[in-house]
Amino acid sequence: MNNIKNICFFGGGSWGQALAITLARAGHPSSILVSDKKRKKILNSNKSSCFPDLKFPKLIKAFNDKQNLKNFDLIFITTESPRVENSLSEIMKTNPKSNVIITSKGFANSKGETFPEIIHKKYPNLTFGVLTGPTFADEVARNLPAAALIASKNKLLAENVSNLFFNTSLRLYLSEDVIGASIAGAIKNIMAIGAGISDGLQLGDNAKAGLITRGIEETCRIISRCGGKKETAFGLAGIGDMTLTCSTPHSRNMKFGIDLVKKNNQNNNKLVEGLNALNAAKNLSERFEIETPIIDSINDIINKKKNFELIISELFKRPIKSEFRIK
Repeated sequence: MNNIKNICFFGGGSWGQALAITLARAGHPSSILVSDKKRKKILNSNKSSCFPDLKFPKLIKAFNDKQNLKNFDLIFITTESPRVENSLSEIMKTNPKSNVIITSKGFANSKGETFPEIIHKKYPNLTFGVLTGPTFADEVARNLPAAALIASKNKLLAENVSNLFFNTSLRLYLSEDVIGASIAGAIKNIMAIGAGISDGLQLGDNAKAGLITRGIEETCRIISRCGGKKETAFGLAGIGDMTLTCSTPHSRNMKFGIDLVKKNNQNNNKLVEGLNALNAAKNLSERFEIETPIIDSINDIINKKKNFELIISELFKRPIKSEFRIK
């Protein structure tokens, strides 16, 4: 039985709005915490600030006062990844008994610590989960079919969240691997930048397929070394999300990579989660001595350490090895 009654989305961007709209279609009311009064007014006028062609459901209410967080028993964090740690702090100050679902895809900080790692250190009694997978917010908002993953050590929480979305266009599968789910969501954004670079250089479909496949192997290696389940890399959180994000400039991260090659980059870099994750992934791989040649190459390109031709040449001159190497 689902005892979740009061639902909040901490962050009023496109993903928070898309999830709230989806729940409203299933008859579930929710509230969205937004940072500015203008956005609050727009949403409470039954208009979406992110999806202007959609009528915003009356079951959704927006608010500004963080003290109201105390009224909710389930809070989805739907901010950019650099804001997650502060969001957790705000929630724990006002409502430490709430259940929390992190939907942001990235690392908690530049050291490469994951969101589950931070929670276990700072808030060991918090019941939380990670929602991730191949989901473009605008498609979810438009009621197009999608599948994603809800991971939690607390099986009842995962089941309850999945049941909230039951009979909607968003199907949630269950997992206990919060570490793997969190890491996979972060690494795929880095690989999407690489896929954009590949497309920008017109390296062809073969090259991009190879990048995605080897990117999954690097993801698998990182997950396994950090205590997650390598199988997660081969599911919705891993290969599913990476395939989506690396397949179309609909993805901010892939578009950033394309524009980087064309030297026509007008993206808001703060919204390119792969950039936020890149330095963290490098530090994480160095901390655990994990070999990550694709992540390293993308980092060299972003930081202008080497040119494209040299990086491609070095990748192909690496010693021949077995396809699967977990360690």
